[in-house]
Amino acid sequence: MIHCSDDAEDVTDDIIDDSTNGDLVVSSIAIVNGELLDAFKCEQGDPEASIPLAWTGVPSNAGSLAITMIHYANPDDQTKASSYLLLWDIDPSVTNIAHGAADDGDWFMGSDKDGVAISYTSPCSPSSGSHEYEITVYALSETPSSLPSESTLAVDYSTLTTALSTVDVISSGTLTFNDVTE
Repeated sequence: MIHCSDDAEDVTDDIIDDSTNGDLVVSSIAIVNGELLDAFKCEQGDPEASIPLAWTGVPSNAGSLAITMIHYANPDDQTKASSYLLLWDIDPSVTNIAHGAADDGDWFMGSDKDGVAISYTSPCSPSSGSHEYEITVYALSETPSSLPSESTLAVDYSTLTTALSTVDVISSGTLTFNDVTE
């Protein structure tokens, strides 16, 4: 769970609890009490505006970062993840990505959820209920050599996670949240 300050620019303040693996802590002002705020759902545009993210605790020996955001349409089948954000070759000195800026950095982006664009996909569930999403920031020993040095549709979730398995994951942090639709 993340408690956010009233200052929308300060995305790392007031972390009460987090869901982490290692020392890396991931947070977002778009998520309050484990739920994605309505202002960050179903965003339109080309590309869609990514949610703001911040992280702390990147190990000093990290050579690169990667980020994934996934959702399992069928929570009972953890083999078929839909990817909403795929980024790699992020400089380890980077500590945040502003709202709508996932495609603006000196890093590379993979395919959207539908595999038709190099883009972030905004959570926008057509069915009612609570839909869980997971954002993971990976601190890597280096950028996997199998990943291209360009943004491309060819990198989907499977391609990225397979590439990550070829290098040392020094640390990772995960932020889990729900998109609640009534």
